[in-house]
Amino acid sequence: MKKIRNNIILQYTLIIFAVVLSVTLALGFVISRQVTNHLIRSHIGMFPFLIQHLTHSQPEIYQFFKAPPGRELPPDAAHFLEELTNFGAVFRVKLWANDTTVLWSNNPEQIGQKFPDNSNLNGALNGELQVIVKELMERENIGDEGYGKVLSIYVPVWLEDRTVGVVEMYESDRDLFLQIARNTRTVWLTVIAAGAILYLLLFTIFLNAHRRQQKASQQLIETQDVTIIALAHQAEIHDVETGYHLERTTHYLKILAEELASHPKYRAELSPTAIAELVQSAPLHDIGKVGVSDAILRKPGKLTDQEYAEMQRHCEYGATILRRAEEKLSFHSFLSRAIELILYHHEKWNGQGYPHGLKEEEIPLGARLMALADVYDALRSKRYYKEALPHDECHRIIVEERGRHFDPAVVDAFLAREQEFLAVSEKYVD
Repeated sequence: MKKIRNNIILQYTLIIFAVVLSVTLALGFVISRQVTNHLIRSHIGMFPFLIQHLTHSQPEIYQFFKAPPGRELPPDAAHFLEELTNFGAVFRVKLWANDTTVLWSNNPEQIGQKFPDNSNLNGALNGELQVIVKELMERENIGDEGYGKVLSIYVPVWLEDRTVGVVEMYESDRDLFLQIARNTRTVWLTVIAAGAILYLLLFTIFLNAHRRQQKASQQLIETQDVTIIALAHQAEIHDVETGYHLERTTHYLKILAEELASHPKYRAELSPTAIAELVQSAPLHDIGKVGVSDAILRKPGKLTDQEYAEMQRHCEYGATILRRAEEKLSFHSFLSRAIELILYHHEKWNGQGYPHGLKEEEIPLGARLMALADVYDALRSKRYYKEALPHDECHRIIVEERGRHFDPAVVDAFLAREQEFLAVSEKYVD
């Protein structure tokens, strides 16, 4: 399920497949039913005219419908039934009285029986032609089961605008059912082919739109990243600590985050999305320095207590800048994580950092990662007041600060990947 939630193409594939399949099945069912009904209606449309013609030419049949069951057939009625039985594929004929009694049938055992629950018979008695495709399995069809699927046709017999009875015929028209089967197959093949074409068309349209959207999103992300770097460098030009500091610290933070993400304790907190947001945030960690005067940032000597206090405020300046930006957004962005990283990356594990003296896991994880990345880069970089330290010396200092300045778990992550730290520091030399 997680794989489906994270893959929009797979989601769309499943959704559109389900929709197209549902529409295809519904259309196939409706159209095949319509085609079947049309063929049957066209076929049985002749029967009412046949019954009307035979009854008008042999009027004794009207009297037979009024007689009690079991009466001997008069010549006209016998001729009427013979004509019907010899018509097409009709193999069984029944004559029904208005009270649902069988007046005559090819099967003598049924004569005189009533079947009031026969809904099609009742419909015909109300003057409507009834036809169904059925298997001869009901009680009234005993003896006829061998014919399989047949047409059961109920034709009302009219006399002076009222029904006097019903003629029921069973027709086993194999040619008709073969034609229905062929037409049904054709309908389903056509509908399925149309559904497949529709699915491919919709999927192609979506895929092209998705690719365009991805390209636009990637361009937007790249523009955003470049803008972030530009803003971050804007802060750095006020500081003597220039060069590749932003690039190096971003790489260090990513290395640490990926290492911790491999441990069960941090896996949920350091999801791929969270790591990406931290990497976006890292270049902004000192953006608050734009609020510190150049006299303090560029002072060659030691800062006074008042100057150092002002320097420490760069964390709050940076957080304030991003909070104002975040307030203008109507959606969640990486800025929330960036604000935490900026505000707390100078906090210490033992609670002796600034600006709020947070300790241990009170400090957001991203800020704890940034703290080590920032200090390592400061140790490895040349400053006006010191030379760059070798990696081994940086290693010693960081290990000494485990549990004091740095989160022990973050130090362990550094030790597991310190050769990558060394490679980054050598690649991006000022």
